[in-house]
Amino acid sequence: MSTISNQDIERHYFEHFRKAYSLPTGVIRYSDSPDVIIEGDRRIGIEITNFYIEKGELSESRQVQGKFRKEVLSKAQQVYLNNSAKNIEISFGFNEAQPIRNKTSLIDRIVDLAKHIEEFKTGEITKGVYRSIPELSFVYLNDKEYEKPEWRVVQVYDTPLLSRNRLAEIVIEKEKRAKKYQNCHEYWLLVVVDFINSSQDQEIQIEGFEKIQSNIFKKVIVFKTLFNHILEAT
Repeated sequence: MSTISNQDIERHYFEHFRKAYSLPTGVIRYSDSPDVIIEGDRRIGIEITNFYIEKGELSESRQVQGKFRKEVLSKAQQVYLNNSAKNIEISFGFNEAQPIRNKTSLIDRIVDLAKHIEEFKTGEITKGVYRSIPELSFVYLNDKEYEKPEWRVVQVYDTPLLSRNRLAEIVIEKEKRAKKYQNCHEYWLLVVVDFINSSQDQEIQIEGFEKIQSNIFKKVIVFKTLFNHILEAT
């Protein structure tokens, strides 16, 4: 199976964006640094990036926590199945206010929880049953046994309002790389909010948004996938 490249993802985003936004007339060429070039009366370079709510290097960020959650559940299920004959399925929601800091400890506690509830009937597990696991906010058991049962993460979170300060940080980060861009008459920055990704999903406030200044990008545009919400931030 072929791997999807960053260029493929960027092209996917842009193809959706161009259907929702009126672009200048010209030939569209996919490139690198910037990611898209429109060859028309003026040569416009468009750089594409994702709008992560938090910086990815922070251990508390949704990007990192999302990886931790999948790792923890995968390992916990392996341990559980090695010591149990019940091929049950369990869905887990995680508490944003209690980030995972000790994966080994959490794996052990989730395995103990699974053993405790394995004879329960299908349904949501009351929070009192897992009060000793503050990292969890939701647990749902499916007592039907499957040949290949799946323990999965379910998204339980509030959708925050777009942060102007975080957007300004993203713009500054991209401006620092502008020296590598191909020569163009002007540059745009397309900041994509991929709604399906909890580390990006946020509400775009259009009315009353205080514009952002950029010395490099003539336009900074925020685009939320599926909903086609568009904010011209400059």
